[in-house]
Amino acid sequence: MSREDTGEARSLLLNRMSWQEVRQRKEEGMEIVLVPVGSTEQHGPNGTFGVDSGRAEGFVQRLAERLYPRALAVPTVAYGISPHHMNFPGTITLQPETFLRVLEDITDSMYQHGFRRFFYANGHGGNRAALTLLMGKLKANYPDVRAAWASFTSVAGDVVQENVESEVHGHACEGEMSQAMYLAPWSVKHDRQPGKVRTEALQARRKGINEASTFDEITKNGALGDASRASWDLGEKIIETGLDRVVEYLEEF
Repeated sequence: MSREDTGEARSLLLNRMSWQEVRQRKEEGMEIVLVPVGSTEQHGPNGTFGVDSGRAEGFVQRLAERLYPRALAVPTVAYGISPHHMNFPGTITLQPETFLRVLEDITDSMYQHGFRRFFYANGHGGNRAALTLLMGKLKANYPDVRAAWASFTSVAGDVVQENVESEVHGHACEGEMSQAMYLAPWSVKHDRQPGKVRTEALQARRKGINEASTFDEITKNGALGDASRASWDLGEKIIETGLDRVVEYLEEF
């Protein structure tokens, strides 16, 4: 029987706890704050606007279970840095400064409650640069804090490369939608389609040059890869590998 079945999962998730429970669990050894970070952006015809946040939340909940009783999962940051998706209706983006401030304020709040270990699980590529900057700011401003972040897809990058055949992938593709099927099946559309990639827009990137571009300039339908090849089994393989590796790291954190 899983912790979810017994109701024990409530003691892993902040939004299912009372302040008395947080205090008690902290006295009993809860020390790592897990922060799931996602986005609200389009995922082509293959997924909803909740794909990134749903994956991040699902990953962190499983991570908290693996680390029980040391970890506390806070509510998901469901908005990220997505200006490159804004030409697709419905996308919501934060300014990088806003995104950073939100994460800093979450961290500072939990710091004031006595927590000194923070791990940010990222489900959106557009957040990566800001998360790296956040690590530097936390190191400078909180000398007694230990903080780390990871995009769980990257942690299991070798598994992705071994199982994803599309030359261009990484968004609403077979790899990402497989993860969503495993972690947040409600976010996956049933009629999944291949991405309609504009190969000419990728020439500079293939030469190692980073040119500013919006996502509609890269793909006509907002997707890369071929999500019709996505599967629950591949999602399980990617996510469970990522969990194993992150847990191994955080066990000594």
